[in-house]
Amino acid sequence: MRMSLAPAFVLVTATLALADDPPAVDHQPALCTVPDKPLSLCAAVSDDANVAVARIYFRRAGEDYYSFVQMGFTGVSYCGTLPAPREKAKAIEYYVQATDDSYQTQRTSTFRLPVQPEGVCEFPPLEKDEARATVIKVYATNRKQGKKLDDAFASTGVTFVPLP
Repeated sequence: MRMSLAPAFVLVTATLALADDPPAVDHQPALCTVPDKPLSLCAAVSDDANVAVARIYFRRAGEDYYSFVQMGFTGVSYCGTLPAPREKAKAIEYYVQATDDSYQTQRTSTFRLPVQPEGVCEFPPLEKDEARATVIKVYATNRKQGKKLDDAFASTGVTFVPLP
């Protein structure tokens, strides 16, 4: 009697392919934020192996280039702190992106976060940790962004890292 190993091989191959998926990123967008206060955004990020990096890419609505902040794992989700938007920002556009240790990337849709006066925006995603709110590192994604943060965001407590 002759046995074929083909079905077992196919099964193993299919299992290995499933174990090499990009990260899953689940983020519930905030409805609004207020001016002059740093904000905290979080997302559930998981992977079949390891999440190497999670970032929030953001910009003033309508601008050409995004900047980003790194997100840190909090034990439940990944969170990042964005600089305080000024009133003139009107709205922030952002998305969350994660990369795994196999360099596979996944991102959310782009979300629009209106900047509204306090009292109008009922539940802004404000950063409650004073230490995180005063030490924010923002990275440029394009040389045309120059050497400073967009003036639609407060630069207090922010380190801007331009591209070389």
